[in-house]
Amino acid sequence: MPTSEDKPPLRPRSQPRPDLVVVGPGKVGMALALLARKARYRVAAIGARSLERAQAAAHAIGADVPSGLPEEVAPLGQLVLLTVSDDAIESLCRDLAEKGAFARGSVVAHCSGALSSSILASARECCGAQVGSMHPLQTFPDVQAGVSRFPGTFCFCEGDEPAATALENLAADLGGRPVRIKTEGKLLYHAAAVLASNCLVGLVDAALATARLAGIGQDDARAALAPLVGATAENVLRLGPAKALTGPVARGDHQLIQRQYAQLRQADVELAEIYRVLSRRIVQVALEKGTIAQAKAQALRDVLQG
Repeated sequence: MPTSEDKPPLRPRSQPRPDLVVVGPGKVGMALALLARKARYRVAAIGARSLERAQAAAHAIGADVPSGLPEEVAPLGQLVLLTVSDDAIESLCRDLAEKGAFARGSVVAHCSGALSSSILASARECCGAQVGSMHPLQTFPDVQAGVSRFPGTFCFCEGDEPAATALENLAADLGGRPVRIKTEGKLLYHAAAVLASNCLVGLVDAALATARLAGIGQDDARAALAPLVGATAENVLRLGPAKALTGPVARGDHQLIQRQYAQLRQADVELAEIYRVLSRRIVQVALEKGTIAQAKAQALRDVLQG
């Protein structure tokens, strides 16, 4: 997988930007359409199941932007983004493909984080389109926030070679930072994002629950843990896990770990399991840090067997 140091692909100056069609004018679709318009893409049309919604979205992007039903606007795009909900992408693509709505050689893509371009296979099989996906690793709470947050956003692209390249170019033109990933790695890529975001929420919730077991009020616990969480996140992202790691595992204090784990098991088995699994994970980080030797690491693993 390319790293963040890789430079985004550069389109030859003589190669024009493809005409863009967005099907599904939700928060992501609208933000990308507005950004594309600003980046001098021709937004050829906006499509939606509801004509009123399509017309309102098109007007918000520009008075000259056509609108229509998905099957009416899809043939107008050299690059067609299906920015609908994850559970609707495959069926929408198949419906449009069976109607011959994609131009041969066009790029058909979606912006789901969890799904790969393989769910767009019907566009390739029925219409000869190239398929891909581009996932901006960013939250889109509303359209304007999506537009303002997009610059510098990492955009993970995969799919057929022409499609992936077109999507990398789109991401770069919109101010993002494109990264190519393998199609078969898409689900694990999304799992990484889930661990970094959603599971972090669960981890902080577990910390607050443990503080509550210690008799600390939730307001005090949140206020006390906030600077610790913020500093740790900053350190691990700036320095890397090994240099950021502190605490009893980094010191090899298996006796303290044993006592904490035992008391947590008595109080709350689920919290104890979170503590055990994550502590076992960071034993290897402590080895990489060089603050414990193999004997200490094995003592920690023995305590944390479960």
